[in-house]
Amino acid sequence: MIKKICIVFLIAFPELATGQQFPYMEGYDLNPFSISPAYAGVNSAGTIFADYRSDWSGLPEGPKTYQLTYDGRVFKKVGIGGRFIYDRTDIFRHVFLTGTYRYEIKIAGNHYVNFGLSAGTYFNSIDLARYFNNPDFLPDNTLMGGLQYSKLKFATDFGLLYHFRGLEAGVAFSNIMFGSAKYRDTDFEYDPVKNYLVHIAIKVIPGDNWAFKPFVFLRGGQDYPVQLELASQVSYKARFWATAAYRTGNIIGLSIGAEIYNGILLNYSYNLCSDVALSTYSGNQITIGFRLREDNK
Repeated sequence: MIKKICIVFLIAFPELATGQQFPYMEGYDLNPFSISPAYAGVNSAGTIFADYRSDWSGLPEGPKTYQLTYDGRVFKKVGIGGRFIYDRTDIFRHVFLTGTYRYEIKIAGNHYVNFGLSAGTYFNSIDLARYFNNPDFLPDNTLMGGLQYSKLKFATDFGLLYHFRGLEAGVAFSNIMFGSAKYRDTDFEYDPVKNYLVHIAIKVIPGDNWAFKPFVFLRGGQDYPVQLELASQVSYKARFWATAAYRTGNIIGLSIGAEIYNGILLNYSYNLCSDVALSTYSGNQITIGFRLREDNK
């Protein structure tokens, strides 16, 4: 019943409806391209990553996200990439498909600035028909649209990255679009949330085998509060790693991973919230990566 009320409200006041933030993905310490287009090809000559993420696993219609990315260097100062995301939350489906171009400028010495731009298409759908199965439901012509598809929409992301030896700092803007996503058969409008991510990280190598990399993230955007995340990764011989993170809202994240074979990478991430039952909130993400070419930077 609550879901139906929300849908009615959405249809009656479409100008008030705004979408969720860009799907959140972990494993950024393994695949930084997933957080900013400015990382395309910075750390790799060519890598493919595939991700599956499940949030609010205790709920039958909790968010599910599938992601496929490629990034690599094509020239000394140029990187390219591509990103496909399919995100499903209850009756909502979102599809992003973007290509990325990154250019590097040397400021002085080992100081570099990278500019990354992603452009592509966005598409979503709303399946209203899933709420008509209840025998107590009284049909309403407003809700009889069934599966509603949005028109294809142009979308862009922009990223700026500064790096000096082991220090990295950057800002990224996602869901930069021109106007609302309109639907083909109704007057619905959907506004994907424009958001930003500011981050800083530094890699410390105390010896030949071990390395530590702490991160600080600040996320924010249109109509939702700013979120702070503190994380730290420890790695051994660049083949085994573990990461612990804390985000505002009492969210704790843990992940482990390894290069299980030459060029084949595997990572698992788990989230929990101390304020919510573990069986309801917990989130899981599996990432597998393939290095297509040796890094000769």
